[in-house]
Amino acid sequence: MIIKLDRSYHSQLIRYLKAEADFNIFTLGDIDTYGYNSNFFNIWAQVDSLGHFRGILVKYYDTLIFYSRDKYNVFEFSNLINELYYNEISGKEDTLQKLEPYLDFSRKRVVNFSILNQVEMLRGYKDDINVKPIRFGKIRKVAKLYEAIDEFEKPTIQSIKIGLKSGRGYCIEDKGQVVAMAKSTSENRTHAMIVGVATHPNYRNKGYATNCMVKLCKVLVKNGKRPCLFYDNEVAGSVYRNIGFTEIGKWSIYYTSIP
Repeated sequence: MIIKLDRSYHSQLIRYLKAEADFNIFTLGDIDTYGYNSNFFNIWAQVDSLGHFRGILVKYYDTLIFYSRDKYNVFEFSNLINELYYNEISGKEDTLQKLEPYLDFSRKRVVNFSILNQVEMLRGYKDDINVKPIRFGKIRKVAKLYEAIDEFEKPTIQSIKIGLKSGRGYCIEDKGQVVAMAKSTSENRTHAMIVGVATHPNYRNKGYATNCMVKLCKVLVKNGKRPCLFYDNEVAGSVYRNIGFTEIGKWSIYYTSIP
């Protein structure tokens, strides 16, 4: 049976998600931020005959996140998913593979999911005095950096603002433009997701993005948060490993239409 969750299920839901908290950073952060009474953030759980959760489906605007660490009823979840409007659904690769035959998607992407496990490696990097916090007044400059990078999807000004509200960012500027950056989003009490690590094509191979990452990670660790990130570029992966990140699994994203 699948039920829509409200606050009365909060303790049970948090226990279920925290068993693999690294993989549930987005959901845990959104619960902290939005609770259970939002019309754009909803959570469903599959419950067995003993009242135990077998899987969780989260809808945030037009994005779905699926999570399970147990055997779940594929048909129940696929029926619910196909009743919902969404542009993408993501989750642990091995878990979503069971649902894949029942999903209507046009493109699939599999990325590496990594977490900062070797914090001591950060100490080998000196702080770059040119790395500054990203304030709201710099958002248009941040958007222009996204536009300069072909492999990046182009976010809206509003989406960048929303991301900063649930996280923070650091950047390097030159000649009035942001040329490198690293941001976090979906921060909660224990974790933070790193996103938007980028360097302008004309400023690469100078260590700028690494310096932004190091600053951001040091601040997050100081605040008791474990940084996590996704990547599918091996060059970027080597940079992340050099500052202490370790791959813990694969994450799949299914798109219903080409972005």
